[in-house]
Amino acid sequence: MKKALTELTLANLGYVEKITDIPIFLFNMFNDYNIIPIKQPFKSILAAFITLLRAKETYKILKIKKSPLKVISQQQVEKLSKRIGIEVRAKFSYSWPFLKNETAVIPMFNFFSYTTHGKIFKHSKKVAPPFCIYPEFFDLVENYIEKAKKDCSKECAILLSAHSLPLKLLIQRKDPYKHDLEVFLNYLRKRLKQPVFLSFQSKLGPVEWLKPTTEETIIKLSKQFKTIIIVPISFSTDNTETVYEIDITYKNLASKLGLNLIRAECFNNKEEFINLLAIVYSSFFR
Repeated sequence: MKKALTELTLANLGYVEKITDIPIFLFNMFNDYNIIPIKQPFKSILAAFITLLRAKETYKILKIKKSPLKVISQQQVEKLSKRIGIEVRAKFSYSWPFLKNETAVIPMFNFFSYTTHGKIFKHSKKVAPPFCIYPEFFDLVENYIEKAKKDCSKECAILLSAHSLPLKLLIQRKDPYKHDLEVFLNYLRKRLKQPVFLSFQSKLGPVEWLKPTTEETIIKLSKQFKTIIIVPISFSTDNTETVYEIDITYKNLASKLGLNLIRAECFNNKEEFINLLAIVYSSFFR
């Protein structure tokens, strides 16, 4: 007989809400072996160097838009705790409160990758699978696209914008991330019966990352369509990549191209997403 859980952790990467969050988040991220697979002490030295290089740019972004991830995460745990009747906590890989000796964890990522899940596995006894294996996830994405389409003409395309990853890491680890995204892309094309495309955002550094980029895809699609619905498909919860990179950077680009760019919402603390989290808990931990 299974021992009943008394606590559950929702795990995400991290956030930058204020200036003191910047070095903590950046250093911990780049000091993660799952992100930069080199040995110590070289990894920490490199992480410190990259943190210094990235801090100024991250501060510029912070002044324009701070990450809502921590606030929304707290709303999610409060709602889920009421739903399932046990203590639920939000913890992070690169920000406080940090993951450590967790009993049961739901990673807040729609798709699996060793880069996002590696640290979670290290600090957790039992980890739930990604949301993309659940039929309810497919329904959620479709529903959120349909909501966005209400402001869209018939001549619109759907662009799934996923967080990019270094190509070399994916190949070395036989990471299923890109393959799973492509499977989901093909599913949506058949289900929605309209143009659906996949691109990758948030590239960082000079190494080769997944292609095509979201920026170049928006430029390309602007020659064929008047409206694009952009879906932040990697993210269940709003963060800097959605509220700054998509809502500001990509929308400014679209405006210059004479393109109407509509963003589908993230799941955040919506009741239908809390339902999915409760299903993950019931099916995997009970």
